[in-house]
Amino acid sequence: MYTGTLIKDLMATVERAERGAQRKRIVDEMELRRLFELQVPQLQSEQVLVGAA
Repeated sequence: MYTGTLIKDLMATVERAERGAQRKRIVDEMELRRLFELQVPQLQSEQVLVGAA
């Protein structure tokens, strides 16, 4: 039976989805930052190769 809360329920569902998407974006950005920090700068590796040649 229809209780009249359909719009409230839909709005709550959309808000939950938006919060979940925002959390995912934050987690993805943190992961990208962590991976970026782990990268070896190219200049250092080129200097090592030049010295070894």
